[in-house]
Amino acid sequence: MFELLLAGVIGFLTAGLILFFIGYNPVEIYQIMFRYGFYKPDYLLSRSVAVMMAGLAFSIPALAGFFNIGGESQLYVGGFTCLITTYYTGNVFIGLITGFLAGGLYGLILAVLRVYRGINEVITAIMINWLTYYIILYLILKYFLNPIQPHYSIQIPREIMLTPYTTFTLAVIACIIAYVIIYHTELGYTIRLSGLSFKSAVYAGLNPRKAILYSLFLGGGYAGLGGALHIAGLVSGFDTTMSAVYGLGFMGIGVGLMGRNNPLGIILASIFYSGLVIGGQWVELKTGAPPYLADIIIGIVIIALSIPYAYRLIISYLT
Repeated sequence: MFELLLAGVIGFLTAGLILFFIGYNPVEIYQIMFRYGFYKPDYLLSRSVAVMMAGLAFSIPALAGFFNIGGESQLYVGGFTCLITTYYTGNVFIGLITGFLAGGLYGLILAVLRVYRGINEVITAIMINWLTYYIILYLILKYFLNPIQPHYSIQIPREIMLTPYTTFTLAVIACIIAYVIIYHTELGYTIRLSGLSFKSAVYAGLNPRKAILYSLFLGGGYAGLGGALHIAGLVSGFDTTMSAVYGLGFMGIGVGLMGRNNPLGIILASIFYSGLVIGGQWVELKTGAPPYLADIIIGIVIIALSIPYAYRLIISYLT
């Protein structure tokens, strides 16, 4: 805990020095960021849901020793599947289930290619991220445009959308389930031991391939669930640039590292991160500062909070 607090202080001090030297008052900027970033709980919690699930999408495979940057496409496909399923069935919970399964199958693609073809999951994920972005964008523009708002997809009816507190509660339950799986089941033990030492897992009679397949399926499933909850509880659909979901999967990497790849820590990390993002938007509105200013602050703080854990993680893999 002390290490985390120290890292946070160093991050904010470093960002403050940069703000000072480029002509901004750090105290004023931080006051705006924290005052407006955390003052509306329902919006804050609803904004944290997608990055919380994206954090799990990164962290579960990371515990198995694999770098899942495919959370972006997994989140896209989960949100899109939820939208279509919910729109035509009228049942948002069926939409959430299909969103999880769609994301899980996407994660399984990375796992199968890694296990049976030896293809690095990072390379595969980069290609699939862009491929999925354009495929979904094409499907929206070609088949699922809103006839009333042509710059928007069809939408989940407002009367069946989930409330912010409901989506956040479901996300927290999902994190608790992930914690139980990782730390209190044989599968979780296999995932963690395979990540710490592949040879030790084999020697112990465990199956590291199983760890890869299950960890990437679960990671993809959680990213898909994040996209589904984001659509079903916050934005109701996609715009024709997909800006409503773009980048959320990548944000999960920082959230996962800040949460120390622990599902319970990721809950707090996602709330903190979302507050900074919301506060950063208010900094732009209140001071007229360019968007990159808030990005600088958030980036430095996340790096400061993540470096100690990332360093230990890398060293453990190398040794």
